[in-house]
This record gives sequence, structure tokens and C-alpha cells, in this order.
Amino acid sequence: MEKHHSPHKKFVEVKQAADKACVVLDGEWTVEHAGAVERDIEQAANELDDRPFEIASGQIEKLDTSGAFLLKKLLRKEEPPSLTDSQRALLEFLPAFSEYSPHAKETRPAYVVLFTRVGEMTFAALDFLLAIFVFIGRISFRFVRNFHDPHRFRLPSIVRHIEETALRALPLIGLLAVLISMVITYQGAVQLRKFGAATYTIDLTVISLLREMAVLITAIMVAGRSGSAFAAEIGVMKLREEVNALRTMGLDPIEVLVVPRVIALLIALPVLTFLADVIGLIGGGLMSLSLLNISFHQYFNRVQDVADVNMFLVGMIKAPVFAFVIAVIGCYQGLSVMGSAESIGRRTTLAVVQAIFVVIMADALFSVVFSKAGL
Repeated sequence: MEKHHSPHKKFVEVKQAADKACVVLDGEWTVEHAGAVERDIEQAANELDDRPFEIASGQIEKLDTSGAFLLKKLLRKEEPPSLTDSQRALLEFLPAFSEYSPHAKETRPAYVVLFTRVGEMTFAALDFLLAIFVFIGRISFRFVRNFHDPHRFRLPSIVRHIEETALRALPLIGLLAVLISMVITYQGAVQLRKFGAATYTIDLTVISLLREMAVLITAIMVAGRSGSAFAAEIGVMKLREEVNALRTMGLDPIEVLVVPRVIALLIALPVLTFLADVIGLIGGGLMSLSLLNISFHQYFNRVQDVADVNMFLVGMIKAPVFAFVIAVIGCYQGLSVMGSAESIGRRTTLAVVQAIFVVIMADALFSVVFSKAGL
């Protein structure tokens, strides 16, 4: 609570003179009285009305940093009053009051701001692509080098990451595969029944599931689950100086931290995609049984007529590519952490967003290529 100064005694008092006003300073210029001091300064400024004035030898009893700041505001360019040595040292230590004033922001037309922002984002994207290509080169070099010495692949670490990225993710991936196939079958049956072609609902489910939905949904879930985990784990190690400790011991962080995760995800994602195909087809069979009154035997006979090896391979070919993208981006963002825990959150978010974005772009490119190839 602010200590109230005596109502009959002011911190700043203006005494009028014939040629120049005189400002008398008094009291304790401390943080407890900062509000009253500032009010007196504003009142004195109104009375002076930009007229020249001089500072009288006041009786400033105490002066702290807040009081010195307000004294700087009052003095501007005037000479300071008679102060003790410690008070004068504190006053001289603080910068001029004008340096505290916020600088006026440069106003630029809206289109200039827009194009500037677009340019900055473009250069940031190009820098990211260059950094990712360099990172992929380092991983590839380590892969090739380790093939000449296979025990450096660290099998226990690879097995542990396969367990975390595949086995523990299987229930979630299986549930999503069933739900997605049920939704596709239901929506297809509702629309195709209008044209008397409800039987083709099975074709729609099989084609969309094997070619696109199983691998895409699995990759997105793995990006959100494993990609974020890679970035967070390596990021925490980076903040704890564990990555630097590895370098001090003569170990390459790419070999110890990145390569096992990349290999594990290259194995895990195709396996999860295959299981998502199988579980999704079972979910489609359940919906066909309830909506179309088609038995499981009839359903799987139709699946055999519609599906072929090329359709299955189209989805499976995408899986290792998506896995490599997710693992590389997650590990890269983890190794890019620096500074504080906030950096971990930001890099983890970037890992998920960038991985999903690149996966969807890669899926679109695959669709165009396979279409041109007649697959």
C-alpha cells in the first residue's frame, strides 16, 4: 500500500519568479511514493507550460531507482539539484529519459507488409529444405558407412523403437482403420443406393482403403504420435547437454539417436499399414453385413475380384517413404532445439505439422505418378 505524504507538503512545488520559475523538490522519492511524485510532476509541468525553469536546492531525503527515473523525467536537460554523492551516482547511472520513450513504428503500406511477409516465409521454407537435404545426406552417409560394420546399427535401440512406434500404436491404428472403413462403407452405401448400385460400395471401400486411406491415416497418426515423440525426446537430450556429451565421448548423434529411429519407423509403418488394410477390410465387411445384407463369404469373394496385387502395392510403396519423411523431420526438429523448454514445444509442433504437410504432398505426388503409370 502506498504511503501517503503529508497533504500540506508536496514533492514538487513550483514557485513563480519574475524572470524564471523555480521548482523546489522535497520528500522521499521512492517506489512507495512513486504515484504521488508522478502526479506532482504532471501538475508542475502543467503550471510551467514549457516555460524555462530552474531547480532549487531541494531536500530530497531518499532516492531509489523509481524516484531517479521520475527525476530524470522532470529534469530533461536541466542540471540536477544538489544531491548526495550516492543519489547523484544513481541518477547518472540511469540513461536519459528520452531513451525510455518508445520509438514510433515505421508505417508501411499494407501491400508492402504482405509481400515482405511472403518473402520472409519463402526464404524460411527454402532454408528449411536446404537444411533437411543436408540432414538426409548425413543420415545416408551414416547408413552407408554402417553397412561395412553392421554391429554399429545398434539392434537393441532399433527393437525398442519398433516396440514404441508399432506395437504400442497398433490398438489405435486398428481402431481408426475400422472406423474409417465403416464410414466409407456407410457413406458409399447411402449414396450408391440411390442409383441402384449399392453392391459397388464394396469396390469403393476396397479401392479407397488399399490405395489411399489406410496408409495415409496410419502415416498421419504415426506423425502425430511418433514424430512428436522423436522431436521431444531428442530435444530434451539437447537441452540437458546429452547430445554434446555424446560428441565428447566420440559418438555421432546421427548414428546413436537418428539412425535407429529411422530404421525402426521404416519397419513399423509398413507393418502398421498392412494391419490397417486387413483390419479395415474386416470393418468394411461388418458394415456390408449390416447395411447391404451381404455375408462375409460374399463380401470377401467380391474383395478378391476387386483387389489385385498392384492395388495393394500402391499403398505399401508409400509407407516406407512416409516413414522416412516422418522420422527425418522429427529427428531434425529435435536436434534443432535450443534455449529453453519453449523451444521444445515449438519444435515438437513444427515436427508434427511439417511431417503431416509433407506426407500429404508426397501422397498427392504418388497419386499423379501412379495415375500416369496406369496403376
